[in-house]
Amino acid sequence: MNAAFVMPRDRDLPGDPALASSNLNPGNEERRRTVLIVDDEPLIADTLAEILNNSGNFVAVAVYDGASALEQVRNTGPDILITDVVMPEMNGIELAKAIKSLYPKTRIVLLSGQAQTRDFMQQAEHEGYGFELWAKPIHPDIVLERLKQNRV
Repeated sequence: MNAAFVMPRDRDLPGDPALASSNLNPGNEERRRTVLIVDDEPLIADTLAEILNNSGNFVAVAVYDGASALEQVRNTGPDILITDVVMPEMNGIELAKAIKSLYPKTRIVLLSGQAQTRDFMQQAEHEGYGFELWAKPIHPDIVLERLKQNRV
């Protein structure tokens, strides 16, 4: 299994998608940005959601395939989509294109540790799409730092 993050060894962060569905700081003056995380490896998706939810800056939900992601965003688009690129059935770039066409203001971040991602990215760019690509593995602190930047 490819790890998506370099996890601190002294921390155990079990995923709990139920926590992601509520804003734990309703009195917080600044709105927490919503993040949809898609990875076909549940441990990766759940761990990243837990890290983001615990940061206090985000409300994150994890799903494990493109179809579930599209169902999740049916009524409201996320502020940020973080998706693995190489997944069965619908890859992350196909998902990113679909979400970007429905919600043009959604920030798209692609995660990949695979060499074939370059070909997918070149095809998307040829079609007029520009997405952020972050290489796996990535440390959780770097994920948080990059997400706090207000890119669109």
